[in-house]
Amino acid sequence: MQLLKRNTSKWVALSLMGVMLMAQPVWAKDYEGHWAEGAIDKWSGYGVVKGMENGDFQPSSPVTRAELATFLNRTFQYTSSDAVRKYEDIEAGKWYSEAIAAVTNRGLMYTPGTKFEPSKPATREEVAYAIAKAYNLQPDTTAPTEFTDGKDISVWAKDAVQALAGQGYIKGNPDGSFKPQANITRAEVVTILENITPHMITKADTYTTQLDGNVVVQASDVIFKDMTINGDVYLTEAIGEGKVRFDNVTVNGDIYVDGGQVTLSGTFNTVNLASTGAFDFTKGTMKKLIVTAENESIRLREKTVTDYLLIVADAKFNIEGMVKETSNQSADKLVVEEAGVFIGGNFVPVEVVGNEVVINLKDLSARTPGFDGMESLMIVTNKEGAYIQGTFGGTMKTNVPYTFRMADSALGIFEEMVDQVTANNSQLKNIADAVGISSDTVYAMLAENGTISIRHMLDQFYNVNLMVRQYTGSNLPKEYTFKRQLRFENEPPVALTIRLEVE
Repeated sequence: MQLLKRNTSKWVALSLMGVMLMAQPVWAKDYEGHWAEGAIDKWSGYGVVKGMENGDFQPSSPVTRAELATFLNRTFQYTSSDAVRKYEDIEAGKWYSEAIAAVTNRGLMYTPGTKFEPSKPATREEVAYAIAKAYNLQPDTTAPTEFTDGKDISVWAKDAVQALAGQGYIKGNPDGSFKPQANITRAEVVTILENITPHMITKADTYTTQLDGNVVVQASDVIFKDMTINGDVYLTEAIGEGKVRFDNVTVNGDIYVDGGQVTLSGTFNTVNLASTGAFDFTKGTMKKLIVTAENESIRLREKTVTDYLLIVADAKFNIEGMVKETSNQSADKLVVEEAGVFIGGNFVPVEVVGNEVVINLKDLSARTPGFDGMESLMIVTNKEGAYIQGTFGGTMKTNVPYTFRMADSALGIFEEMVDQVTANNSQLKNIADAVGISSDTVYAMLAENGTISIRHMLDQFYNVNLMVRQYTGSNLPKEYTFKRQLRFENEPPVALTIRLEVE
């Protein structure tokens, strides 16, 4: 009887194990033997990448923009919050809506329009931009990375591509090209994540072995002890109020603290503190501490030396050790991040230098052969709700596309163009006054079928310039500069320059 009971128990256990094994998703048939098999196994184990509903991983399929947002969100475990920026094509409750809100709020993905296009394949330069932003990677401008098609990389993505390529996280094609607008596969994105993050800490433990490469920490109650980390360390928001301790550790990279209560002892380069948890530097040296979050529990103990302390948020310190240099600066000053025009539904970036936006018609014409109707203009700032103040009381919001007629109505651009043309030429002023040239006249002359066409604008410029030269002996200006104010809530206005160049 006892023997029967024992055998029955064994049979039940084996049956349960079989059911559990059958319940696991089986992707191996789909990517077994694939060159990225190891990375896919590893990152699916982290829960960062997942298969399709039928269990396939589809390693050679293009990664979509929604999938890219989700990969980043699962890697860094961002705390959920409502999206500051709303997109026309994102519905609440979709599997990707929370991830898109998270990356949008942190400015990680390049999305200048009113649509996110979640199902659209992400381009190679879009992936480079998002990953470089998420990992805070900066390019080494002293050693630029050269691709045979480097001129085709969008202005907004150049630094990101250079940063990733310069550190060996991405590579070009065998012919030396990067193909920035080409699609990128799911396997390729997982491989980039593996290259940039060889170590993912997902469980509480004490780690004592040297780690080479970057480290992402998602777990609390983690201790690094008597070791060296040759890379950057990312303490994610998933740690919450949990504890992370560095005990006699050398970190030959930067530490980004977005979550957790952190205790440091050892040798450190730059520590970026964006967590409100307790921060305790107990012993050792630190080249730079940058505090970017309100924090009332920051302590630099007696046996510590900090070369430079930069405070960009309200924070309270208990300083017992030595701080060689301290400075404060306001965080998140209002700046122009990007600007561009929409042509054929596509966003074409224009040059941004500080808070100066330069629209060069010759350059745009060369980059957009064929249909070149400039449907709308958009200026992207680092703050939602910012706006440009027009000369006649109108306003143009940033981060929102405006048709050129709407932009002109808000900012008074065409009216000022007429003023700049006639400012130093009395003959032209008399002609303009006699004919009654106005903003509407200028728009009607420049537009073609209701849209500002680059080719048509250039043709009209040369035609009008020829007549002006015949009648007055002078030429039209080839550059028009408009000074406006960039504003946000009650902050002091920022001087903004919009410059239109004909050639």
